[in-house]
Amino acid sequence: MSTTELRREIKKTVDKLPPKQLESLVDYVHFLNRPTIAQRITAAEKSFASGKAVNWRKARSDVWD
Repeated sequence: MSTTELRREIKKTVDKLPPKQLESLVDYVHFLNRPTIAQRITAAEKSFASGKAVNWRKARSDVWD
């Protein structure tokens, strides 16, 4: 099946879903669109390297009280 055919099939199926299942589907689609763990780690490493990181002890000062 081509991408276009897959999208059409998905749309036809989604159009038949009741509202409650649509809410669940939206959550799942958002989950599928998340960056991979490797992408998230790479972004975190770049952020850390550029000095944007915050020491967890300063962010969670209540832990040391």
